[in-house]
Order: sequence, then structure tokens, then C-alpha cells
Amino acid sequence: MTVRRRVALIAGRAARYTLRRSDRARRLILQVSRRRGLEVVLPRRWAEAEADTALADHAAWLVRQLDRHQAWDGPERRLLAAGSAVPVLGRARRLELRVLAAGARPRFELDADALTASLPPSAILDPRPALERWLRRLARREFARRIPFFAAAAGASPRRLVVGERTTRWGSCSSRGALSFCWRLVMAPPAVIDAVVAHEVCHLRHLDHGPRFHALLDRICPGHRGAGSWLAEYGETLHLDAAAPAAPGKDVA
Repeated sequence: MTVRRRVALIAGRAARYTLRRSDRARRLILQVSRRRGLEVVLPRRWAEAEADTALADHAAWLVRQLDRHQAWDGPERRLLAAGSAVPVLGRARRLELRVLAAGARPRFELDADALTASLPPSAILDPRPALERWLRRLARREFARRIPFFAAAAGASPRRLVVGERTTRWGSCSSRGALSFCWRLVMAPPAVIDAVVAHEVCHLRHLDHGPRFHALLDRICPGHRGAGSWLAEYGETLHLDAAAPAAPGKDVA
């Protein structure tokens, strides 16, 4: 995939955007988010002039989206330093940094209000990589802890757990029984995590979204209905590059 950084005039205002060429794309796609900014995905063989035409044709929509996501200058990268707020399990924790001896392994401690990261000097100035690794491990533990409960309630037997990065879905279930989840979901409230895990577990029994699937999901996770709305509103904050942490106190209805 080829990626280029460009600037365009949209309704008379300069906007930074990313032009990506994709072998899989069959049509031009415009996407705007706070985390990734404005992206134009162009099929491999299409001329770049098609991107200019699309930006002009959809200028009114783009202005609304760029204003909404504050993305005129491109993706907003949040500084992570002592005192930064990091969302973990639905609460914004104050990041506290402590220096370890050179070569020491990073350590993390989580309490009600703070996340303490003890890091070697080489990681103090940019704690993001070490923090992401810790969050990924925490995500795996949280998913692995929840799956047996919902699997037993659903009468299902997952074969594999995969935790990684996802850009379009928070979870998925394969026809072979593998459950996959985005590690960033561990930043969401526990009830949201429960709902996503339960949703994918139910796909072990019903791969579609038919009446039997919904009846099973309602039975094993009655409080799942608010999770989708919560993720639609706050999903972009579940990222270390987000401009703000997940909103504390915003529970699932």
C-alpha cells in the first residue's frame, strides 16, 4: 500500500490529508476521524485526479466532518507524559512515571485513579510503546477471563483467542471458532467489554444476526444493548493517540 501526505483546499480552507493506494479497494473512499485525520483511499490504478475531484464534490460533508473531528491539520497525537489521562477499563487514570535502572524491565501498577509506569530511562521520554504492550497483555487477560463465562452460558466452545489491532470492528468470530478482539477495547467500561465478548461468543452458535442469535445474546448478556451506542460515541477516544481519554462516568445504558 502506497501512502502520501498531501494538502488540499476544501471550501477555501487548507486541510492535510493522507492519500492511500490500495490493491483491495474497488472504489474511492473518504474517511475522517480524530485519530487518523482525513484519509482518501484510492484503487491502485486510479488517477490521483480522482482524489481531487472527490474532495471537491464532497466539500460540504468534509467541512462538517473535519470540524467535528478537529482534523483540519491531520491526526492529533496526544502527548503522553506524567499527569496524562489514560483510559483503562472505562476510567481515566492519571499516568505516573517512575525511572528504573537502565536495562530493567518495565513494570505497571493500576489502582482506582492512577496507572504507575516504572520504566527504564530509554522509555521515559516516550512511554507509548511500553504502555501499549502492557495494555495488550491486560486486554488478553480480560478477554480470557470473560470468554469462559459467556461460552458456558451459550453452550459454545471457542477454539482460539486472538488479540490485535482492528480498524473497523471491535471483535469478530471465524467459522473455525476463533474469537478476535481489538486490544483497545480494554480501555472501555467493563460492561462494554462484556457486551462485545458476549456478542462474538454468540456467533460461535449463530454466525448470522438472525432471531436466534439475538435471543441468545439477550439471554446471556441482557445489558448488551447500550454498548453499540457507547462505542459509536466514545470509540475514537479508546486509543493512545486520541485527543482525549474516554469520558469518565459515561456508563452503558
